[in-house]
Amino acid sequence: MGGGKATRPWIYYGWVIVGTSFTAMAFHQTARFSFSIFQVPLIQEFGWGRGALGGAYALMLGSYALLSPIAGNLFDKKGARAVMPWGSVFVGVGFTLAYFISDLWHVYLVPCLFVGIGMALSGFAMHSALMPRWFQKKRGLATGLALSGSGTGILLFIPLIERLISSLGWRLTYLIFGLAILFIVVPLTALLLRRSPEEVGQYLDGEPEPPAHSPSGASGKSPSPSLLKVFRQVCRKKNFWTLLIVVFFMGLNNNSILSQLQLFLVDAEYSTALAAFFFGMLGAIRMLATFSMGWLSDIIGRQRAQALSSLMTICGIVILLSIPHISLKFLMGWVFIFVYGMGLGGMSVCYSSMSADAFRGPSFGATIGLLEIFFGLGGFIGPPLAGFIFDYTGSYVIPFVGIAAGLVFCIFLCLFVYETPRGTSEA
Repeated sequence: MGGGKATRPWIYYGWVIVGTSFTAMAFHQTARFSFSIFQVPLIQEFGWGRGALGGAYALMLGSYALLSPIAGNLFDKKGARAVMPWGSVFVGVGFTLAYFISDLWHVYLVPCLFVGIGMALSGFAMHSALMPRWFQKKRGLATGLALSGSGTGILLFIPLIERLISSLGWRLTYLIFGLAILFIVVPLTALLLRRSPEEVGQYLDGEPEPPAHSPSGASGKSPSPSLLKVFRQVCRKKNFWTLLIVVFFMGLNNNSILSQLQLFLVDAEYSTALAAFFFGMLGAIRMLATFSMGWLSDIIGRQRAQALSSLMTICGIVILLSIPHISLKFLMGWVFIFVYGMGLGGMSVCYSSMSADAFRGPSFGATIGLLEIFFGLGGFIGPPLAGFIFDYTGSYVIPFVGIAAGLVFCIFLCLFVYETPRGTSEA
């Protein structure tokens, strides 16, 4: 933006970044959560147990957890364009190769291990780390819009995947979705992602001049410390441990319940099509929640919005467990997806914004990557444990009630332990 006259650009490139993140999140999160849909035909064809398939999902989240800090450190050093398109490559290749599944270890390797690596390189953590480099004043809104791609993908693609499985079979469905990622998302991210506003001749928030007090590292040009040094710095801070516990229970909740949701609803006498429809509509509510709760968190404070979201998630779990015992299943399905979806989406965007408020700077990518270890740990423990408990007891009550209890603890941490960082609103 050379020249003496300061003018706003006709379009701030940060919104292009938001749109690119939105699209990538839609495809990548669908790839992750479609595991619940693909489980049904895999169990029918091969007779594998829910616990064994839950182990494959655990591998996905375990690889995500282990690689997220490394991916975050690479993001800090090299920038989004050098890292995130490779995530789409791994997800797309994993789904494409899933066409050839014929044994249980194939499920562990291609759709799960490959997707886990891809999520680490271009998933929730990396897109959350990208937003603070482009937005300060509207960070909650921008982050909410970007992350709402997850809900949009679930809304549009989960029912489509179920229909494709019904008409073409699960093998061709894996192949079609994998090729779509390789030919749509990979080129999009490779062409449009940028490291910072300065790379396109603009400034933070699209201002005509650089802000007088730019957040440290917002430009992406500040030197990024080593991953070990980042860990030593953040582990001294109470907010890091608070967020670590919150994100663990988020991972336990999101991955345990959503990985089993299609099976749960089918067990509750929903048709596979209706179960997939409700799964997809959960994405719509989640999309609504990400930007509405992101906006609300700017007004009432991140931790209050996070506590409210956690409470709604708990209510959603209680409603879900009641569905098999209530005759009005269609109505209760709608009640469940609204309450649980609002809580689910709100928890994600509030956690992302709380992390950015507390640890914004040149090493934020590595920091949120470290936090995501515990999201992945929740996903590593939860799905196989829930599956094995169901195989043994015939019920999901024990694991789901345990998750709800953990979320009660998260409410306490958000309201009474988390400290609002200086420079952010306490509302």
